[in-house]
Amino acid sequence: FFPRPPTAVHHPIRSFHNKAQSSIPYSRRFNQANTSMSSPQAPISLFRSLLREAKKVDNYNFRHYAIRRTRAGFAANREMTGNEAVVALNEGQEQL
Repeated sequence: FFPRPPTAVHHPIRSFHNKAQSSIPYSRRFNQANTSMSSPQAPISLFRSLLREAKKVDNYNFRHYAIRRTRAGFAANREMTGNEAVVALNEGQEQL
């Protein structure tokens, strides 16, 4: 593995792709709609996405409130199963 030479050629497609995606939120860039709400990874993915978005808030108090609220909400609903779990995950996706 060799480092890229300093005179690397500008790649127009990659730079367009990066610029086009930089304005799209992370959660939509990786199309979490493909993840079935009934899959075991869906709550973990939603939890991480909510925390990621909460950490982007500029105001310290609001940022820590959002992080605390996300953790508390997931801890309170940890034992939820069945249809109510699917409804809760859909509500969480809407809040994202």
